[in-house]
Amino acid sequence: MEMNRNINIIRKLSIELYRSGAISFGIYRLRSGRVSPYYIDLRVLVSNPELLRISARLMLDMINNISPKPTKLCGIPMTGVVLVSAISVLGGLPGIYIRKEPSIYRDIIKKAEASGLECLEHLKGMLGGLRGKAHGVSRLVDGVIEDNDRVLIVDDVVTTGETKLEAVEIIKEESRRKGISIDILGVAVLIDREEGGFEELSKRGLKLYRVIGIREIIDILLAEGLIGRDTAEKIYRYVEGVLGERQA
Repeated sequence: MEMNRNINIIRKLSIELYRSGAISFGIYRLRSGRVSPYYIDLRVLVSNPELLRISARLMLDMINNISPKPTKLCGIPMTGVVLVSAISVLGGLPGIYIRKEPSIYRDIIKKAEASGLECLEHLKGMLGGLRGKAHGVSRLVDGVIEDNDRVLIVDDVVTTGETKLEAVEIIKEESRRKGISIDILGVAVLIDREEGGFEELSKRGLKLYRVIGIREIIDILLAEGLIGRDTAEKIYRYVEGVLGERQA
């Protein structure tokens, strides 16, 4: 879902993504296992104040049009946390963030389950103990989460939506631990890779708010003469191919 946007700033964002190296072209294997003709790395935001400012401003403008308005922005480590911090400073919206460890532990458990390990339950107990000892306080979310909070998940990029759904479950688990009730409004991202994230989130009753999709970025870079037609066509075909696979 896209809100009203300033086209000139969108154009500037796309150009800065290219110039900063946040978007690159080649052959890349993604977490999903797909081989992509481009890669987005927004970890450069922390080293590029101008790109971070533009990104945060666009996301804040989008968030301000969401109704009901969120009371907390929840960043997904690590770039989502950087974005939430910048958005919070610009717009005065409080932020929280999920800890990275729970996702790491879940990945280990998934691999253990796939391997058919007989010591799976022992592994779960061991990881849980390590989590508690590592920080002294066993919590899944840092920052202040309160009863009746309206939480908006914030991240830099959405691909399949898997990490966003994991974040939702972690926040829900933390709210259950605290005995409070929260409402998760959806997920807000800067860039949608257009690989099914919208559909997967929708299946779970979650809205996806995005500043821009990858095909629009490519349209702009092509129009500006920053990439060639061949590069653009590879990406258009890639996106269409992924969407075709999902519809088959």
